[in-house]
Amino acid sequence: MGFDYGLVLSGGGARGAYQVGVIRALSTLLAEWKIEDPFSIYSGVSAGAISASYLASQCDDFTQASKNLVDLWSQLTSDQVFRTDALSIGKIGLQWMGELSFGSLGAQGSRTRALLDTAPLKELIENNLDFTKLQRQFENNKLKALTLTALDYRDSTAVSFVQGADSMPEWRNPRNLSERTKIRSEHIMASSAIPLLFPPVEVDGRYFGDGCVRNTHPCSTSIYLGARKLFIIGVRTESLTAYEALVRAEQKPPSTGRVLNVLLNSILLDGIELDVERMRKVNEMVSWIQRDKKTQVPYKQIDFVWICPSRDIGQVAAQKSKHLPKLIRFLLKNLGSIEETCEIISYLLFEKQFTTELIEMGFEDGMKAKDQIKALFEA
Repeated sequence: MGFDYGLVLSGGGARGAYQVGVIRALSTLLAEWKIEDPFSIYSGVSAGAISASYLASQCDDFTQASKNLVDLWSQLTSDQVFRTDALSIGKIGLQWMGELSFGSLGAQGSRTRALLDTAPLKELIENNLDFTKLQRQFENNKLKALTLTALDYRDSTAVSFVQGADSMPEWRNPRNLSERTKIRSEHIMASSAIPLLFPPVEVDGRYFGDGCVRNTHPCSTSIYLGARKLFIIGVRTESLTAYEALVRAEQKPPSTGRVLNVLLNSILLDGIELDVERMRKVNEMVSWIQRDKKTQVPYKQIDFVWICPSRDIGQVAAQKSKHLPKLIRFLLKNLGSIEETCEIISYLLFEKQFTTELIEMGFEDGMKAKDQIKALFEA
């Protein structure tokens, strides 16, 4: 094609199913236009790290890879992501109570760092992602780079783990750096470890959490690695939702659930939206510069397509909340009403009643963007 195309997938727990629907629409359109192997650079953060890694490992057949990914997400259940039995959740709850009650008395032996045990997710990743095949994609020049971002809890740095050719550039910015590695299940788990909900993940002696934290420029990793055309998928509507409008009209103090909603959204979702807006402004500025002067400025125009949900995923989650595991539903009820905890629910509702609806929404939104997508790939 003459350009390096990058796929950028943001985070959001179970909301990642929406991205899978958009990818299915994209693969349908690319097959229609007879465009194969569309991306040479894959970038994922949080839940996006799972899908990005899966697609990268099968990038030699993007159409089949997208179908397989849809099948995987369509059949997900919560117990494939985190332990939902009473014994596991009860044990974690008692440990939390003990730590909060006795403070430093139990600190040295403490292992409790999250509400949920995500051991099943690691098994799911290892059973469905072929890391040997991923390496072959590089060896066969089908893939240029795969990068996953995670937060280093040691110094609060956003670390982008990069697997690719030796010629790939490296970067070291304040609170943001790259590290060369061979991607393993630990890197994917680390990138998707939502703070407090999922436990920190150890990678080579350091502990990491969700890559959306401190990752204020999630599109930059693909650009650093050479992408000049980006396909970006978010998991939150751009406009004010009906629920947010209702909350604004209320005068009562926020519940704990609503506060956590706001915190999780600001941590996990704001970065990609701010980065997209930043690219729009830079592109607009570059377009004003005379053609013969463009080489004299340190900015380049990055063509991109940005697709995000046409409907409020939080509201969909509220409607499907009865499908949450009973114990999780019980715990969330103590934080506030279903409406006030709908965003938290949307991160944890790994059930097909929810994920299949998001996949359908993503597919519809992707197909509606046909003209934008065609313009990007025709360029």
